[in-house]
Amino acid sequence: MALCLLAVAALFGACSDDDGEPPFTEPPLPAAQSWLFDVVGTAANDVYACGNKGAMFHWNGAAWERVDMQVSDPIVRMWKEDGGSTLYAVGHKGLIWRNAGGAWAPMASGTSKNLYGIGALGGVVHAVGQDGVICRLSGSTWSVTAGRMFQLNEVGAPIDTLLVAEDLASLVTVNHYFLGGAYLDPNFTGTRIGVFGTRGMVLAPNTDGALLAEWILRPLSGEQTVLHEWVLATTSDPAVLSRNYLGTSEGWLFRLTRDDAGRNVWSKFFPTFTSSPGAGINDMWVDAADNVYLVTDEGQIVYQSADYDFAAGTGRRAVLYDGFDRLTGIWGAGPGDIWVVGYRTETIFHVSHDQVTDDVEMTPLTVTFPDKVRTPPGTVDHLGRPLD
Repeated sequence: MALCLLAVAALFGACSDDDGEPPFTEPPLPAAQSWLFDVVGTAANDVYACGNKGAMFHWNGAAWERVDMQVSDPIVRMWKEDGGSTLYAVGHKGLIWRNAGGAWAPMASGTSKNLYGIGALGGVVHAVGQDGVICRLSGSTWSVTAGRMFQLNEVGAPIDTLLVAEDLASLVTVNHYFLGGAYLDPNFTGTRIGVFGTRGMVLAPNTDGALLAEWILRPLSGEQTVLHEWVLATTSDPAVLSRNYLGTSEGWLFRLTRDDAGRNVWSKFFPTFTSSPGAGINDMWVDAADNVYLVTDEGQIVYQSADYDFAAGTGRRAVLYDGFDRLTGIWGAGPGDIWVVGYRTETIFHVSHDQVTDDVEMTPLTVTFPDKVRTPPGTVDHLGRPLD
């Protein structure tokens, strides 16, 4: 999975038989790239974009202005509380902020691990990240929680007992019904390299009194030949089940539905959204009419109408933009007022989409990042996916 968060330069010192010959000078650490990872708003004139180097920018309806977050570490994801206007942001090294009135205030998370996602699970705010760390908010206090997990098979039968603290590779996203990411596959027999030996999954609180565990783990994959597919992105709506979507690292989109037995199940949309192996859906936004917009590793913005059904031939998909730079975040106040961010240096895109004609106006806006930060080369991307 060729995801690069940092530009990597490797120079090797040379040996010499001449003790008087000076050694090669050690190269400086590479500069962190000026990339943005997420964009979220509370209204058309109150939008935030966050990214590398501790960058945070605010749109006031007329211009983007930089916000000093007093850190240089990546700020990865943001979330607006359901039915309210309070915002949260998470980043590497356990960083969490809350914005309840226009200003960001840091919070002690209780962990130093990188955090990749935040949201409300069952109405309680959770932040998740590296090695499956789970932080839970009570009032203004965060605490780290763990516990046991029952792994279910494809038909919902428990087959194994795992530990949150030992058997999760990474948690990336928080939905009202579940946490999403990847776990260490206990049945993998090869050498763990990169994402090999991990499997995508959803993790939900256990409500079955017969199972003595805090969590239920269910593997989830859109591409059955790629077991190491990760859950990367979700939308979350506690009031309307059909507005809950899930996107994977292989480009598959799922929607939460309810079967005849009253159980919540994930229904997969055909075909996949991406063509390259390991290119996934990084973020999604659902408009007021239940149409879905998503951004991908391949640099595409894709629109899918609420009535889309490949088998029935209803609805439609449209690629609104097809670029070169990975896109990582999307949010809109409406179809004519959408913001998109990604790996285009110091750029935030404004998108206007006509849902009748599919005409698109895409305007790049330049923002100025904090001063350059020197960081060591990374082995994972901003969401914790291994680069090798």
